[in-house]
Amino acid sequence: MELDDFKKKDRKVKSFDKVNDHSSSERINNMIDSLKSYQKKQRKKVITMIISNFTLAAVYVAIMASRKGMEAIGYFILGMGLILAVLYLFFRYKPLSAVTYSLPINEFLERAERNISYLHPIDYFILIPLLGFLGTGGGIVFTTSLLRHTNNSTLLIIIWVIFFISLCVFGFWAGKKNWGKEYGEIHRKIMEMKNYYATDEDNLGINKSD
Repeated sequence: MELDDFKKKDRKVKSFDKVNDHSSSERINNMIDSLKSYQKKQRKKVITMIISNFTLAAVYVAIMASRKGMEAIGYFILGMGLILAVLYLFFRYKPLSAVTYSLPINEFLERAERNISYLHPIDYFILIPLLGFLGTGGGIVFTTSLLRHTNNSTLLIIIWVIFFISLCVFGFWAGKKNWGKEYGEIHRKIMEMKNYYATDEDNLGINKSD
């Protein structure tokens, strides 16, 4: 092969790299635009949920003042549980900072994926005790209220446990289904980009951010 052939081949490779870089940059910009749009919609929903939970917590605490004994404790637990839920929602769905968008691509995608995912292991670690807390408070209120009409506390506890577990399972299923409709597509694109850049770095043996 002559020198001119090498030059022609080199020009073709450089031309391909430029097109590839342009395409990659365009995909990243589209991803950032989609993520910012998602963040706005998510923030509105979270604020609505925070206001609702905080209002309900205030109602439960107010009711607690007019109750006595175990029923008052049940309302107190419910109120505190909802306040903890407010704190969880605030920190879990906190929007990505402006600095995140200027991070190296792999780090940006990692943070974006963590933010947009439905639930992480750490979420289960927080949510399971939190639901247990709310379930306990709700169970106390439920049983103490109905014990005025029956003495079968065991049956009331069984009914509440079955109802609350069913409610949690349904909430998880419905929430994931709704998340999939609204945000499943952008999550899929983020994962595809993560895999693409991870594979690209492995092939090149270098960090693309360098």
